[in-house]
Amino acid sequence: MSNEVRDWLWDRVQIGERLQPFEYIVSEEMLAAYRDTVENPTAAYPTVAGRHPLRAFVQTFGKQTLMNVGIEAEYFGAVRPGSILRVEAVIVDKYIRRDKPYIVVESTTTDDSGRLIEKSRLVGLAALPSKPLFSEVARKWERD
Repeated sequence: MSNEVRDWLWDRVQIGERLQPFEYIVSEEMLAAYRDTVENPTAAYPTVAGRHPLRAFVQTFGKQTLMNVGIEAEYFGAVRPGSILRVEAVIVDKYIRRDKPYIVVESTTTDDSGRLIEKSRLVGLAALPSKPLFSEVARKWERD
């Protein structure tokens, strides 16, 4: 891992750190656009499309600081149009593998009536905002 990434982000991110929560309203238009995209007129709104753990991390640490390299999600209830979704997230782990810094973020999403909607776990590759994230991943396929 470069000293730049370590100094800029790695040392700032703390396991157990709660990220800035956020809320948004799910509209009929959002549902219709999603259903059109997946070509399923009855599809439930996938909160994973909002990448909740990633969004919470980026809101706290800045754009292009974490690349999604793996996500798991559990869904507990359908989202109703007009619902306000609240997302809370926490840093649950960070580790180095093959000299690359990874950060794990978990989020919980509830609606305005308190119903549990989703739990997500994101594994992300940390990077500098000034250096394109994809360049780190692309090196994996470079030939010597």
